[in-house]
Amino acid sequence: MSKKGDTYNNEPFGRPHRRAKRTFLGALFVILLLAVTISLSVALVIAYLTPYVPPATFGSLTIVGIFAPILYMGVAVCMLLWLVTGRWKNAGIVALLLIPGLFRVSDFYNIDFIRKVEAQPDKRSITVITHNIRGFLNDDNRNVTDGYVDYYSTIEDADVICLQEYTRNLRGVNRVDSLFDARFERGGMREVVEGGEVVLRTYSAHPIIASGDISGKGRGTSLWVDIVVNKNDTVRIFNNHLHTMSISAGDSEDIEQGRILQDGDRMLSIVDRIANNSSIRADYVDTLRMVVEATPYERVICGDFNDTPMSYVYGELIKNHKDAFVECGSGFGYTFRPMYCTLRIDYILHSEGMTSQSYKADVDMTLSDHLPLRADIKLPAKQ
Repeated sequence: MSKKGDTYNNEPFGRPHRRAKRTFLGALFVILLLAVTISLSVALVIAYLTPYVPPATFGSLTIVGIFAPILYMGVAVCMLLWLVTGRWKNAGIVALLLIPGLFRVSDFYNIDFIRKVEAQPDKRSITVITHNIRGFLNDDNRNVTDGYVDYYSTIEDADVICLQEYTRNLRGVNRVDSLFDARFERGGMREVVEGGEVVLRTYSAHPIIASGDISGKGRGTSLWVDIVVNKNDTVRIFNNHLHTMSISAGDSEDIEQGRILQDGDRMLSIVDRIANNSSIRADYVDTLRMVVEATPYERVICGDFNDTPMSYVYGELIKNHKDAFVECGSGFGYTFRPMYCTLRIDYILHSEGMTSQSYKADVDMTLSDHLPLRADIKLPAKQ
């Protein structure tokens, strides 16, 4: 019979069983961590590629671009867990995957002390505002034209205001029309009408010498105007409203509350809608970019793109341009209030010869589901 303290293979009796149990749990943890790391890494690579590859190539996987920040943080956590478990090689491989994302962090989040310092606008600056006003209807689909009159009555220094989803067939809109017509009497207004409704309106405090529009026949709509600043500087402003993401208010609420996880068919429907509409926008942006590239002047491209920075649409339009948020923004750059205020789908871009001096998304303006954006942009010095 064994006595207390007897050993077997230099271990007290009973110890091998506990060690084997710990070893099994450790191996199971490593296997699960490896599976999660591989899954998140593959998704992150796809997200990295979405700005450069047409959505049709990835199909429904295009949706992963929306979750790029979450995927990035998930992979970073996996790297830390590999470090904690002492598997340095695995952690190093995962760290390499995180490096490309470091160059895209500012597309989503800017830290005050490392971004460029805002400069005061001067006579070579123009102030641009863009806002999807959702047909003057709030989250409860109530008419809030009076609220827009009050809000824009306080903004007197804008040079250009680009509005999307403008409507004329609503009680009280005449007050909004009168406000802007009086404010921009010296400059002018241009609009695009589709289906009897105004889709886009652009107001300018400077003379408009030319204008045109691009109708994507359901894929998107763009309105461009050439304005003359300081009598001899011509700038082309592109006001855009690209094809919708087709996420209804009900969809957003169910996603936020987690109810969507209980309905697999509906969740797949939303994924398919987002993927299909991404392809529609991508098809349109190829046409838009040709017009942008043919522009002989400095240009500003703004509006509701209905796509995140990790998208083909953004990847195409940012070529040879700068993003005012990336240059001068602060904090997390969301512009769409539903979906937990996580999506940046509205933008103010400008040609590389111009300089962003300030950028702000007005988070206190909640009449629309989109935030109004404002940027001060300086024109290049005359040669």
